[in-house]
Parts: sequence; C-alpha cells; structure tokens
Amino acid sequence: MTDIRMNTARGVTLAGTLMLPKDAVPLDLELLEADLEAGRPAPRRQEGVVVLAHDFLTDRHGLDHRLDRMAAAYREAGLATLAFDFSGQGESDDDVVTLSSETEDLQAVVSWLSLRGFRRIAIHANGFGATATLLARPDLVRTAVAVGAITGPQSILWDQVFSSVQLDELERHGLTRLRDDNPNSRQWNLLSKETLADVSLQTPERTMGDLPWPVLMLHGALTDEFPDTADTAAAGFSLLPDGSQLVQVHAGNVNEAQEEVARLGVEWVQRRLR
Repeated sequence: MTDIRMNTARGVTLAGTLMLPKDAVPLDLELLEADLEAGRPAPRRQEGVVVLAHDFLTDRHGLDHRLDRMAAAYREAGLATLAFDFSGQGESDDDVVTLSSETEDLQAVVSWLSLRGFRRIAIHANGFGATATLLARPDLVRTAVAVGAITGPQSILWDQVFSSVQLDELERHGLTRLRDDNPNSRQWNLLSKETLADVSLQTPERTMGDLPWPVLMLHGALTDEFPDTADTAAAGFSLLPDGSQLVQVHAGNVNEAQEEVARLGVEWVQRRLR
C-alpha cells in the first residue's frame, strides 16, 4: 500500500492510496518521480488499474468501507487500484464540494496514473462520484462502472437536509458547511448553491450523451441511492455508446448487493482492459 498526493490543475492536492495486485512488479515511486523530473518517461505497467471514486460527502473508503472491499475484489482479479478522496473531502485539500471540482479531480488522477506508466485505466464510481465520472469522461480511460449515478433531475426538499441557519447562510453568502462524520481527520464539508444544483439539475443528455467509451451502469446496490435514478438512466440508455449495459441489482441484503456489484464490475473491467 502506498499513500500518495496528486496535484490538480487548480492547485488543490488530492490524497489517495495506490495498491498493486499480488505478484505485480513493485513500483518505486521515489525513483519514478526522479525520472519524470529529469524528463525520462515511466516504463509501461503491465497490469490494468481501477480508480475508485466515492459518493457524496464520504471518502475513499466508501460508506462502511464498501469501496475498500470493492478494491480488494479488483486486486484479487489481478488489477491495481487507486482510491482517492475528492477535494474538500477525506484527507484531500479543502475545497467547495461541486461536480466541476470533482470532474477536474478525476482528470488529474487519471493523468497522474498515465504519467507513471499505467495505460489500461478504468473507473469504478458510486453515486455523486459516478455522476462526476460521466461528466469528466477522461480520454485516457477505457471504461467505467457507474453505481447509482445521478443522471437526471431530483426533487429534493432541502429544508429537510439543512437547518434554517444553514439555508440562511446559503442564501446570504452562497456557502454553508456540514459536519463530516466519516472516520478521517476532516471536520467539515463546504457546500455551495452550485452543489445543490449539481445534485438536483442533471439531465440524461448531459450526463449520458457523447461518452467516449462504453459504461456499465448499476442501480439498486447503494443504500443511499437517490430516488428514480434507475428510471432516469433507463430513459437515457439510448444515449450511451454501443456496448454499454444497464443492470438492476437484486439482492437480499447489503452484503449480497456489494458482492454482486463486485462480480459484475470485475467481469466488465477485465473484459474492457484486455
């Protein structure tokens, strides 16, 4: 396991964890950084890599460490994994949580991997992170597994999410903060009016149209999945590239659902990263 820091174009630094599968050639990042600084390109890595992108206001481990378990399934299949905290969340630098910042974060992570020799790259993303993935659509990625992506408009009663004081802060200053209850050192998440619009005002044409690679869209596996996301994705399915799939996960409990997502995700990514 290697803890890493990655810089974005806007100067925000992201925290992540890179892990290689069993029997992979070790990665000497210190030597690799020296080579890159000297203008020497990184040797091509043989294994594919999966970027793990987390949901709204969680962190790289996912709710109840579900992304950790998902990453382990990918490594068991011979793939490297890079889990990271979006800006303003987890151990990454402070920032307002918005889709525009998260799309830039994803592009920075994929670029970081490519410069260090990883050429076969996929993304596995949950919820809001899946929406960011569909909008970021990095050219260097070959495919994505989008779990519970928000692809269309949502009717949300924000007065049931925020206190009257927080709503007043949003109205007067355009910003408010929520206490972070994830198991990391962050105390607060900073949200803006743009954040609320990002959650509420997506359209299938924007999120699903003109993707450069096929995507596996899974619904029914997140305990906090927004309502009607499966119906919206189904309505926009014709916008996706050929070879894409939309699957409704049916399971008796959370663990069974996560096992099914891992099975489907590993099969999909292995096929697309050959």
